[in-house]
Amino acid sequence: MLGLLLVGLVVSAVSLAGCLGALCENTFLLRCFSAGLLAFLVLEAVAGALVVALWGPLQDGLEHALRLAITRYQDDPDLHFLVDQVQLGLRCCGAASYQDWQQNLYFNCSSPGVQACSLPASCCIDPQEDGASVNDQCGFSALGLDEDAAQRVVHLEGCGGPLRQWLRENIRAVGGFVIAVVVVQGAELLLATQLVRALAVRKAATKSRGTGGAAGPVQRSCGACGGAPATQAPG
Repeated sequence: MLGLLLVGLVVSAVSLAGCLGALCENTFLLRCFSAGLLAFLVLEAVAGALVVALWGPLQDGLEHALRLAITRYQDDPDLHFLVDQVQLGLRCCGAASYQDWQQNLYFNCSSPGVQACSLPASCCIDPQEDGASVNDQCGFSALGLDEDAAQRVVHLEGCGGPLRQWLRENIRAVGGFVIAVVVVQGAELLLATQLVRALAVRKAATKSRGTGGAAGPVQRSCGACGGAPATQAPG
């Protein structure tokens, strides 16, 4: 969560620099905006290349990542939320099967706590049990049941297979969204660069006119002060 917060702050700062730079015609802010956009594009290109190159290993490592998340389920609120969303959305439980929750110190059947031999509510077939709020006790003692009894209460299938299938089905949509974002950022970078050049040209033209007409303002200043033009005394 902290990482997402930092990314959001950086994106907001870059966007603010672009807005203020265009509004105030400030070339420094516009250059900061352009540099930020360029950094985003480079990072996105590197991330995309890594995903394409490591697509196979990434899919193979999903179950391992899920098992690690299961072991730290109560220790990390972000993982807690992520695992619950995956299990609720894909209607699954655990990595390979619901028995993977035995690896969690709190849900393990040998644990002395009240959650021993239980499962998270996100594993339940009907976590709300026709109510308005989630029943946290719906998976109570589910790990201690045999499969026939457990399948009436919780999902037995692990999330590894459904998650890989979801990624295969949605990879094109995700890729299209990323490409659209890159195109928009590229257009913004081009427009910011053109605006910086236009401001530089206008500044140079204004400076040139000011240098060429330096004598004019002196005469107008004298007139404004009410002074009479100087005349040369006759010899």
